Amino acid sequence: MCDLHRNTLSQPSQPGAIPTQIRYAQQRLEPASWIKLYNSGNFFDPSSIPPPDYASIGQLCSGYDRVIIENHPRFGSRRHDRFGEHVAGKLEVAVGLETVQPRMLKRLGKQMSRDDFDRYANSLISAGIDLRVFLIVGAPGLSVKESMRWARLSIRHAIHTGARHISLIPARVGHGWNGTADSLTPVELEHLVDLFADSLAEMGTAACLSVDLWDIASAELNEPRRRLLDRFESAILHQNASLL
Repeated sequence: MCDLHRNTLSQPSQPGAIPTQIRYAQQRLEPASWIKLYNSGNFFDPSSIPPPDYASIGQLCSGYDRVIIENHPRFGSRRHDRFGEHVAGKLEVAVGLETVQPRMLKRLGKQMSRDDFDRYANSLISAGIDLRVFLIVGAPGLSVKESMRWARLSIRHAIHTGARHISLIPARVGHGWNGTADSLTPVELEHLVDLFADSLAEMGTAACLSVDLWDIASAELNEPRRRLLDRFESAILHQNASLL
């Protein structure tokens, strides 16, 4: 569902290829204080990011306050420290928990349990590494009411495990639903607004809460809903539900 498969290489990354890509991007993007190294895979999978490249990658990231990567709880637990030695800024690892609903988590083929995630989250926090969590809102066969309930429970769990940033991703058609995408109940803008406002009020300042609005922002919306979307984007940016 997260579409990683669309950009995944059919063979291991060649040594030096990732630093070359980073340089290419840095030459074309505006200066920033943070950098995200999302690689359509798991950062600590040696076939995705060759460990000999860690030093070069760290040097390229030396001017950033925060370096954000993405990884699966079952990959490279011994490589975090090795990479961290080369990172001058704060290291943050993004993890796709997706949901705390066990049946749905199994259907997604994540090859991990909630306990696997919890152990990994604890190891990151203990090592002084920040945790970012991706959560899906909705799933085939779930009503909007059930989708919102599980999203709230998942947000609470992410906070409990020490997440610094929680990113909500409305469920969309993809290859992760094992042919059941036709029973996917659409999650509308208004549902996300309510979920964000309620969750932010409950969370306080425990974590930053963001929402993936790509599909909604590109949809045809009438003028009132377009204004709501504008307010919603501002509320997310400022972490302030009163802007809604």
